[in-house]
This record gives sequence, structure tokens and C-alpha cells, in this order.
Amino acid sequence: MRVSLQLYTVRNEIAADLPGTFAALAKTGLEYVEGGGLSVEEAKTWKKLLDDNGLKFSGAHYGLAAFENPDAVFEAMEILECNTIIDPWEQPSNFETLDGVKTLCEKLTVAGMGCHAGGFEYLYHNHDFEFLNQIEGKSAWEHMVELTNPAWVNFEVDMAWVQVGGYDEAKLLTDYANRVGALHLKDVDISKTPRWQIAGQGTVNLAAGLKFADEHNIGFGCIELDESPCAPLDAVAQSVEFFKSKGYN
Repeated sequence: MRVSLQLYTVRNEIAADLPGTFAALAKTGLEYVEGGGLSVEEAKTWKKLLDDNGLKFSGAHYGLAAFENPDAVFEAMEILECNTIIDPWEQPSNFETLDGVKTLCEKLTVAGMGCHAGGFEYLYHNHDFEFLNQIEGKSAWEHMVELTNPAWVNFEVDMAWVQVGGYDEAKLLTDYANRVGALHLKDVDISKTPRWQIAGQGTVNLAAGLKFADEHNIGFGCIELDESPCAPLDAVAQSVEFFKSKGYN
């Protein structure tokens, strides 16, 4: 498994200074980042800056709305030389009823079939609401697993959000091992403010995530802090060092 960074962590830094932020990320030893939502022209600009700093995209987030023009998504992905497309978030109201989950899964399936036809992997990234919403004795996320075909749709499991959603993140990985395509190795401690923590300083069972990644040939695990307890670039550097100490980079 290689370590990547979800660029949402440094969104403000990117908005202020994209070239400088990429240079700072490269200095941490990162080789991969996870972004998303780029237009074709933005992808061209970003690709040059990525190349200049020895960085590559491990995956890219595009919601269902982007698939109103799938050719533009695929062209941007080809420019970025990235083959994993991830749905990062859909409206929480989709997960309140079984009919809502079914309708969403039908849309994800169409997008996933298109991605696979174009040569791309397609994953769905969870938050907490997919687990907090219980429908007929199961979480909405568990219904999603049943309502989607692994040939078209699999999952990027965010371990911290699983825990915040009330589930055992290590057990979930084991129970649904054949549907996990990537990990967000995010750390959290709900007793602290902000709750998002530098990797290794929260309550998420990251050791189980790393073990799972090794046993199941997971290609990428992403660092992410929605909010940082210190300067975001410092939090990234410390998180990178944590994973290096465990033998991952």
C-alpha cells in the first residue's frame, strides 16, 4: 500500500498558492495525492505542477453531477494519468429510506458501468450518515453493498467516518473485504476539538487498516483531516512520518 493525501486537507493552502502547496507536500516525502472535480483545462494545469513536484494522483473525486458530461471526466482523468474515480459525497437525504438508497445505487451503477467501459475503477466514499441511517435492521451503507454489483461499484472506506457512524471500523473491513478498493486512513477523537487528528493520535484502529491493506493488496490509503489541530501542512507532515514509522510511504 502507498500513502496518499486527500487534498481537501489543504484546500485553503491550494486556494492561496497551488504551486507552493504542491512543493510543500513533495517535501514531506509524499508521492501521491487524491484530488477531484477538475475540469479538462484545470487537469492540464495541475498535471504540469504535479509533474514538476514528483506527485501523482492516486484517485480523483467526481460526484454524480459530473457524469452529466462523463467524457469530460474521462478526459481529465486521462490527462492526470489516474484510473480510479471516486464518488466523494451525495446528499444525506438519499440515505433516509430504502427507496432513496435504491435510487442512488441505480445512479451509481450507471456511472460505474460507464467508468469501467472507459477503463476506470469506480468507488464510493462514505461519511457517517450512511451508517447512522438504519433501515430495516441494517445501515444504509450495508444496503448499498447489497444493491450494487462489485463489477461496477466498490468502496473507498473512510475508517474515521465509520467509527463516528457507530460501527467498528476494523470489523467492517473484515466483513466486507471483497468490496473495499481503497482506504481513508483518517484519525479522529470525538472528545477533542477539532475532532480530526494527526494519524496515530486519535482512536481509529489504523493498525487494523494497515494490516487489512497488506492482506488484501489495497493500493492506496489516504491521509485526510477535515480540520487540523495545527497548521494543515504540519499535520500532513506528521501524519506522513507516522506511516513511515510503520513502513509505509
